[in-house]
Amino acid sequence: MAGYIWLTVALALGEGRNETSGTYSRQAVDLWSHVAGNSQPFKVLSPDKRSLVQARYIEDQDEKVLLDVSGAIGSIEGDIGHGVDSELLWSPDSESFFVTTSDQGANGSYRLIVVGRFGDKLVSRDLTSLIYRQFGHPVRCGWPEAPNVGGITWLGQTRHILVAAEIVAHSNCDSYGTFKAYEVDPASMQVIRSYGQLETKQKFGKFLGDELKNAPDECIRDPKSCYVPVNHQ
Repeated sequence: MAGYIWLTVALALGEGRNETSGTYSRQAVDLWSHVAGNSQPFKVLSPDKRSLVQARYIEDQDEKVLLDVSGAIGSIEGDIGHGVDSELLWSPDSESFFVTTSDQGANGSYRLIVVGRFGDKLVSRDLTSLIYRQFGHPVRCGWPEAPNVGGITWLGQTRHILVAAEIVAHSNCDSYGTFKAYEVDPASMQVIRSYGQLETKQKFGKFLGDELKNAPDECIRDPKSCYVPVNHQ
């Protein structure tokens, strides 16, 4: 897991706002489709319009996405690595945001960063390892593989985040493409509650991006129907 320096930005009405559903969060602003291979920065305002992020795609020895942040929340430049399928969502109070991004391909692996004011400091926190520990290895796999971790939504007026842990959608693990969700308090770095896939779709379906919305429910109802044969020889 790359140890990048993180950023600070926002969901809002920014320039060229993307109206399509995100990979993990239906509400999130899609950064990747606007910046990949484009020399022009993509600008996004925070909900209160007091903070601004400019996402830039850089091609040098190793392609990467940089986020330049300014405004009321503070100023910082963040390197989010390759930034594949990166998407971000501000909290309703414009004091925090999360970004989901992949350093590899569109299938993963994805990780989740939250940036905000915890105490009186603007800091970034990587929630990925916390979710790894909670999710564990619930199914049989051909080789050990961590889940994709993606942010779904901010919960109510709190700064809690609904986070998905998805079995990577390729034929290594049984029930690939299924997920669990967790309510996370990034201030205390604690998981408050967990939700199964079916419960998440029932309670939070309108917030789910396409990847989660289309997760196969038959694998939850009948796990054996989604076994990968080579894992059970």
